[in-house]
Amino acid sequence: MTGPARPTGRPGRSGRASRSGRAGRTERGPRPEKAARADRRSGGAGARPEGAAAGSPGRARRPRPAAPGPARPRRGLWIGLAVGVLLVAAVVALTVFSPLLDVREVRVAGAAPDQDEAVRGAAAVAPGTSLLWLDGDDVAERVRSLPRVATVDVSRDWPGTLVVTVAEREPVLAAPAPGGGVVLIDATGFGYRTMPARPPGVPALILPPGVLPSPDDPGTRSAADVVVALPASLRADLLEVRANGPYDVAFLLTGEREVRWGADGDNERKAAVLAALLTRPGSVYDVSTPDLAVVR
Repeated sequence: MTGPARPTGRPGRSGRASRSGRAGRTERGPRPEKAARADRRSGGAGARPEGAAAGSPGRARRPRPAAPGPARPRRGLWIGLAVGVLLVAAVVALTVFSPLLDVREVRVAGAAPDQDEAVRGAAAVAPGTSLLWLDGDDVAERVRSLPRVATVDVSRDWPGTLVVTVAEREPVLAAPAPGGGVVLIDATGFGYRTMPARPPGVPALILPPGVLPSPDDPGTRSAADVVVALPASLRADLLEVRANGPYDVAFLLTGEREVRWGADGDNERKAAVLAALLTRPGSVYDVSTPDLAVVR
């Protein structure tokens, strides 16, 4: 009697048929994730465009706009330029051709009241003269020709005033005038004004006969230099200065004191020595040689 057949451990034909039946079923496609990766590798529709940012598949980076070229001139720019040119032309017309900057007043400063009109007349500024184009140097030169004027400064006070500031000469000596009275002499030896009498505090100048005071005369200049070198305390006591030449200057002080100065030189040292000597009693003080000063 035959027994049951034993399994051999190998699939029989029925097993193969079973597997082939499964294979006959509809074949599944690849998973979506794998398909997308394959698409990207092969450059298919799902591939990331060139230049797209990582993590944003399928979205292309927006291209940068091109740099703008030079802007074309606009109508507003031309209008602005035209208005600017017109404004400049108007300003030039106002300053050059308009009477707004004409001289309407000549103001005098620093002069004695009786010299104001003389200064204005010497300035000779014609009506309608433009303050902008006025030559101040010419005005100063004309005013400087006045005998009593030592220095001149011309300035402008806009819009229409010319200011003329003068410094008058100060008298240091008074010499006899040929026509009578005295002529006042300043520190330069220039005789600039005639007066009936010598003003108080102004010493008299005595020159050799026939010599007139002048900046060109050495005696006049030496006498003026000596007076200027004296301290104010000594000048207050000065009555008369005698100048026989640049090397022979002497003067009288109050109290009948005579000072022999000698040459016009080393004046500051002589003045200091004289101030010390005057503390001693005497009538003649010789400082012509400061190191050997003598009191008699």
